[in-house]
Amino acid sequence: MLTNEMKEIMEVLLANRLFLYSLMHKLFGGTPDQELLNILTSDSTCEAYGLLAEDEDDVMARACKFLTELRDDIQRPEFLDRAKNEYTVLFIGPAKLVAPPWESVYRNKQEMLFQECTLAVREFYRKFNMLPEGYPRIPDDGLALELHFMAKLAEKALTALQEDRLDWLKYYLQGQNIFLANHLLVWIPMFVERMGGATSDYLYPQMCLILDDFLKKDKKIVEELLSNLE
Repeated sequence: MLTNEMKEIMEVLLANRLFLYSLMHKLFGGTPDQELLNILTSDSTCEAYGLLAEDEDDVMARACKFLTELRDDIQRPEFLDRAKNEYTVLFIGPAKLVAPPWESVYRNKQEMLFQECTLAVREFYRKFNMLPEGYPRIPDDGLALELHFMAKLAEKALTALQEDRLDWLKYYLQGQNIFLANHLLVWIPMFVERMGGATSDYLYPQMCLILDDFLKKDKKIVEELLSNLE
């Protein structure tokens, strides 16, 4: 049985996870618009990352500083144009992508899409009654789709806590813990390493570094939440 204090702390952590996963999904899910950039550099986002910072030199603390420093820049029309162009170059093409945003590329020597790990991701989605809108024409293991899946499970976990359905809360957290360990945390470090070779570092290479650190910290948070439910 959770005390009221424990429930309040857990609710803050779960809401914070939901916010950041949803934000990252939107950031990596398509070319950015002004509204997204405003949210990305808002006080709410800085507070969300700051909640995860372990000290002043932590990646999350530096993320807050980086995003705060962008606030004036994003109001200039050329910033949005450059951010859109960077997204296109890094994630769409037409040139060869320096860091393809699909898990399967990093899980087989041929770097091909729609491989065994793609099917494993698809089956994981099915377990929670979720499939991407473009199924089966698009790879299920794209970065934005995996982040969307985590955001949806984070939302379900938060709702389960608010409704005192602790068995379901545990179920959703266990699913996220497994998905982080078996998928996102397996390939995202390699993806981020390749992103270091990008010729453009306007916005997205920095956000990839932030994503990598967030996922590692989130794994610890999920494990801690699960331990409180034992």
